[in-house]
Amino acid sequence: MHFFQRLITGGLFGIFVYGSLFAGSIYFMVFYIVLMVLALLEFFRLTENRGLNVLKIPALVVSILLFLLIFGYSSGYLPEKWLFLMFGFPPLIMIPELYRRKENPFDNLAWTFYGIIYVAVPLSLMSLMVFPGEIAGNGYYPGILAGILILIMIYDTVAYLAGVPMGRHRLFERISPKKSWEGTIAGGITVIIGALLINRLFPVLDRTFWVVIALIVMVFGTFGDLTESLLKRSLGVKDSGKLLPGHGGVLDRLDAWFFVIPVALVYLSVAY
Repeated sequence: MHFFQRLITGGLFGIFVYGSLFAGSIYFMVFYIVLMVLALLEFFRLTENRGLNVLKIPALVVSILLFLLIFGYSSGYLPEKWLFLMFGFPPLIMIPELYRRKENPFDNLAWTFYGIIYVAVPLSLMSLMVFPGEIAGNGYYPGILAGILILIMIYDTVAYLAGVPMGRHRLFERISPKKSWEGTIAGGITVIIGALLINRLFPVLDRTFWVVIALIVMVFGTFGDLTESLLKRSLGVKDSGKLLPGHGGVLDRLDAWFFVIPVALVYLSVAY
């Protein structure tokens, strides 16, 4: 029952993730802003277990502005100089804390900034992938990001399916008792095969690029998963939420994204 629930939820989530990408740039912007807001609210809700009072509204405002700025710059609607507005974001968060008179103000600020860096920054950087410049003709091209997200999905799915029945050797038992070397290796082999197929689906980039991306997914996707497990363990929760039955919360579905997307973007920038 849990497997089929997980399968149905994953399928519906995938429809929105990939459907919004291929529906056009405006749909991409709207859906991923909503996804980012949901992930941030979930993250901030977790911090309440530690008695923290993070600055939700300022953080959401800054995160949405960050996404819109990078989207506007990437798409060509905003000149590069507009990016300097980002340097004004920290005071927008720190100044309100002066007036709240809450306990542990610097803990509140630290977790607020951590949420923005952990969730909002990686998701905002996706705009640079769907507007990859001359790589895809200086327009909106969702293939690169879609390929990366497909590889993350393949790796996560196979690592889970192989790890549950075959897992004998724990990968990082102190943080995530269920993760195994067997699942990781099975996921790694499958994601490399998947990269060769993705190359045929989105041939704008060569085979070497996709194989390297597969390795990035294997390494940094695993670290992203482990980091979220460490976060949940530190905050005393099992799942980040209940929005996605069978998967947990939004953070549980995006944990690999938060590490893979920035590293993949760096590689894309260097390689092309």
